[in-house]
Amino acid sequence: MTVDWGRLQHAYGWATDTPKHLQALESGDAEARAAALNHLDIAVLHQGFPETATAPVVRALTTLLANGRAHPDTVESLLQFLGDAALSVTGLADDRYFAEVLPDLADALAEAYPVVLPLFVASPPDRALFRAENLVAIARTPRLADRREELAVLVLQWAERNAGPQADWVHCLGRLDVDVDVRDRLTDLDPAVRLRAALAHEDDPRSRELILAALADPPPPGLHRSELVAAAIRIAVDFEAVAAAACQVARRDSWTGFDDGWGALVRFAFPTPYGKGRPLTETQRVLLRALVANDQLWDATNGSCSLVFRQAGLPHSRAGCRRLAQ
Repeated sequence: MTVDWGRLQHAYGWATDTPKHLQALESGDAEARAAALNHLDIAVLHQGFPETATAPVVRALTTLLANGRAHPDTVESLLQFLGDAALSVTGLADDRYFAEVLPDLADALAEAYPVVLPLFVASPPDRALFRAENLVAIARTPRLADRREELAVLVLQWAERNAGPQADWVHCLGRLDVDVDVRDRLTDLDPAVRLRAALAHEDDPRSRELILAALADPPPPGLHRSELVAAAIRIAVDFEAVAAAACQVARRDSWTGFDDGWGALVRFAFPTPYGKGRPLTETQRVLLRALVANDQLWDATNGSCSLVFRQAGLPHSRAGCRRLAQ
C-alpha cells in the first residue's frame, strides 16, 4: 500500500523526509543507516510519543524485517524501536491526546509480532534476552492478549538455557501477566530473582514478606524501589499493613521519590487529606517522624515535595510535621 508521507507527521513536521531514511536502513552506507536510526528515535517516536507517521513506519520496518532486507547491523535497533513503540501504546493508553494514533499503532504492532517472533526463537544466545524484552513489550499491546501464553512458554525455555541474568527472564515472564508458575524462584540464591518471582506472584504470602523486607534496603541491581513500593501498596489491605516498611523508605529515599517512592506512600497513608482537629493514627504519626528524619525532603523551594505534603493536608514544614507527629 502506498503511503502519502506528505500527509503524515513526525515530531518535527511533515514526514516527507522519512522515506529516504527507511531506504537507508536497507541499502544506505553506515553513516546513512546511523542517521536513519536516529530519525526513528528523535522524530518518529520522539521521547516515546507517537505521531501519525509512527504506525506506517512500524509497518515499513516490519516489511524490511520480514523480507530480510534490513541491513544486519540495524536489526537490533529496529527491534528496540518496535519495543519502544509498544511501550508507548501501553503507557499512553489513558492519555486522550494520543487517542487517535494509538489504535492504528496497536494494529501495526500486532502485524509486526509474527515477524519478530521467529527472530526471537532463532536468536543468538547473546541477543535472546534483548529480543525477548522487546517482543514482550509488543505482546503486551491490546491486540495480542491471545499470543502471550505461547510467548511465555518460549521465554521460559530460553530462561532455562541460562542465556542471560535469570532475574531479567523472570521479569519478562511477569510482564506477560499469564499463568506461568515461577514460585520455585522465591527461594533462589539471587535476591533479584527472588524479588522478580515475588512480583510475579504477589498473592503468595512469601512474596509479600520478600517485597516488604526488600523496602528496608537499596534494591538489587535491575530493580527499582518504585516497583517495590507500588507492589507493597497493591498487596496491602491498608497503610498499617506496610507502615514499618514504608517508614524505612521515608527515612532514606531521595526527594526524587516524590511521585513513586516516599510520595506514593504518603498518599497511601493519607487517602483523605489531614485536617486540623482530626487526630492522626499512630501509623501516620510514625510515618511523619520518619519523614522528619529525612534531610532531603524539606527544601522549601522544592515544589514537587511541597505538593506531596499539600495533597495530604500536611504542612511542608519540618517543624510543623514534627509537632503533628508528637
